[in-house]
Amino acid sequence: MPSIHAETESKHVLHVCTSCRQPGEPRQPFYQRSGYKLLQALKQALQDSDLGDKVEIRSAECLSVCPRPCGIAIASSNSWTYLFGDQRPESSVEGILECLATYISKADGCMPRRERPDGLRGSIMGRVPPFGETNAPV
Repeated sequence: MPSIHAETESKHVLHVCTSCRQPGEPRQPFYQRSGYKLLQALKQALQDSDLGDKVEIRSAECLSVCPRPCGIAIASSNSWTYLFGDQRPESSVEGILECLATYISKADGCMPRRERPDGLRGSIMGRVPPFGETNAPV
């Protein structure tokens, strides 16, 4: 009988804040916002890459990184979650895909700073340990 804890392949999720806009960008129309443009560019890039079947891309109404648009978050079950700001639709897509490939290659999603692409080293806003993490001192 198979264990109820048998490992299944985890789906990785890339959240993209579609509310993000650069200073001076109008609120409307919505599709003019940098966050929306980043989402569209990433959708196309993922579709054209070998990561497309491993990563689900989701729009997020707001990631609360307003002072540092555009925001993305990378998450997966039983893995670290990462939050980044300062992404640009015209220049960040390649670095984000490289970061996703690194993230996917790690069993627990842990990406030390030196392993992240240059464009995502300084733009990190936080990371959250995997749910149920028990190795922290009490």
